[in-house]
Amino acid sequence: MRLPSTSAKLMAWAGLVIGGVAWAINTQLGEMLPTADCIGRHHLSAIISFAGAFAVLACGGMSWSLDHRPSIGDDHSLPFASRLSALAALVFTFALLMQGAASLVLSGCER
Repeated sequence: MRLPSTSAKLMAWAGLVIGGVAWAINTQLGEMLPTADCIGRHHLSAIISFAGAFAVLACGGMSWSLDHRPSIGDDHSLPFASRLSALAALVFTFALLMQGAASLVLSGCER
């Protein structure tokens, strides 16, 4: 029985891991960047949120692409991991898009 490679396992979990990290970083930046958004009027929060959403969506697509590979031997964990990761990436993408939309609506000067 041949097991999946380490890179395939990492790619399968990429949407979940990268999505969670990107959302956590964006949440922390959402606490720090409103002042910069108010002063500079560049909407850095929105730019970072939408860029993060695009990156997480790409990682979710990468995870989803592993779902279509045939299972290797008796190991069925790779398709499960890729499906779970792709769906989690969609949830994180939605959260990032909502945070980006909120930063477009609120300028940061409301405090």
